[in-house]
Amino acid sequence: MKTGAGLPDRLKRGLEVLTSAGMPPVCAPAQDQLLALLDLLHKWNRVYNLTAVRDKSKMVERHLLDSLVMSRWLPASRTTSAPNIIAAACAASGNSAATMNDGTGASPTTNASTAIFDVMDIGTGAGLPVLPLAIVRPDLSFLSIESNGKKTRFQQQVLLELGINNVRVAQQRVESVQAQAHTVLARAFTAPADFLRIAESLCVDQGTVLVMLGQAEKLPTTVAPNYELIELVAVDVPGTESARHVALCRRQVG
Repeated sequence: MKTGAGLPDRLKRGLEVLTSAGMPPVCAPAQDQLLALLDLLHKWNRVYNLTAVRDKSKMVERHLLDSLVMSRWLPASRTTSAPNIIAAACAASGNSAATMNDGTGASPTTNASTAIFDVMDIGTGAGLPVLPLAIVRPDLSFLSIESNGKKTRFQQQVLLELGINNVRVAQQRVESVQAQAHTVLARAFTAPADFLRIAESLCVDQGTVLVMLGQAEKLPTTVAPNYELIELVAVDVPGTESARHVALCRRQVG
């Protein structure tokens, strides 16, 4: 399926707005991958009903840009890395993210069920925001947690067709997850207070939990005891009118 006319420019303009607000720039090869992801999502959505958004142009803002707004708070890479086609292309185009690991969070022989990843996305649905984030940050290892089989199958197909190998997809309920990550996030998983409680055992000590909020006042007045609220930031996602905020909470033990 060919990417719709005007979508590359729509994506590029949106990325420029996000970059001006502090998001790291996205190289041209990564932008091509994002559009390829959009094509697959649009194709599969007609059969598997992965998202309520049907129009591809609206998917640019509501799925790609709304996911990528969280990239400015992703961590520096902490895991063992290996060369990758997209990462190499980004490096050749001047992008700093030049390496990519095998997706286990440590070494090729690590047990993924107990590994420590760079980023964990809980309740990913059709792979949002984890897949767009993994595309623009090939130097990080990602764990995608989703219990719905058709949605994890879609994610696996995306990884296969686009050659993305820094993501591990786990079809399981979050209550059974034993892995941890330096950054834990979710876009539309559950209420903020519940998300912080669930993420507590999944985030390493001194790690970061990113909470995407519709409105700032939806964040609990006092965050959970083992967290410190670092920052509450209003974000402007191009093409959307709803109020958006991201809360950065640091996980603290003891």
